[in-house]
Amino acid sequence: MVSLGSQGSNAGVAEFPVGAKAEFKVHDGLFKGTYASRVEDLRDGMVALAHPMFKGGLLPVYRDMECEVISEDSRSPMRGSCVVVRSDLSSPVPLLWVRISGPVERVQRRRYLRVSCVKEFRVFPLEVEHRSPLSGRWLRAVGVDLSLGGIRFRLAFPYRLSREDSFLGMLPFGEAGVPAVLRLTRVERTADGLLDCGSSFESIPGWSEKYIIEFIRTKELNSRQGRDAP
Repeated sequence: MVSLGSQGSNAGVAEFPVGAKAEFKVHDGLFKGTYASRVEDLRDGMVALAHPMFKGGLLPVYRDMECEVISEDSRSPMRGSCVVVRSDLSSPVPLLWVRISGPVERVQRRRYLRVSCVKEFRVFPLEVEHRSPLSGRWLRAVGVDLSLGGIRFRLAFPYRLSREDSFLGMLPFGEAGVPAVLRLTRVERTADGLLDCGSSFESIPGWSEKYIIEFIRTKELNSRQGRDAP
């Protein structure tokens, strides 16, 4: 990572161009997660973001809340720590004003190595159970690809799912499987009616990482050997 911050009231703000897609990341608390946004304005050393949404409403935030903002860039995303200053609900687009609180860094587009993972495993839709008690059930999912940060999978499911919905999953590693809470980062319905779900690991036991790392290393080694073969 390369620090691009500078001294002064506008330190790092210019690295977040107006109009760029952005992510607002909350590290702790009830609303921990990553939320889609957009850079709407820059003023007085602050960044105005399109107020992140949560389940159809504005994401609850509070003054001086510590968070992180990541914006797209033509070369690679820019990331900076920030604190919430205020909300502005009077503008045509509700705004969330944040002040950059540390150096702005350029980060890799893909934080984790991702490999194919065509394995079956079970998932339980936590949000569906919350919306309609006793209606949830364990479902069969098929992995598409995997990294240390999350897993992409497909499943047959007739009900609506949304970005930020959570699943309890039993990943197909180890003797008894690895329990994990998966938070959806993307969901689309395919031409054949399946749901294609990108997810991040919101919670996963520390001891389980060795199984995932071993799987990724084996897949990458096999891939390299295949590329090196005559």
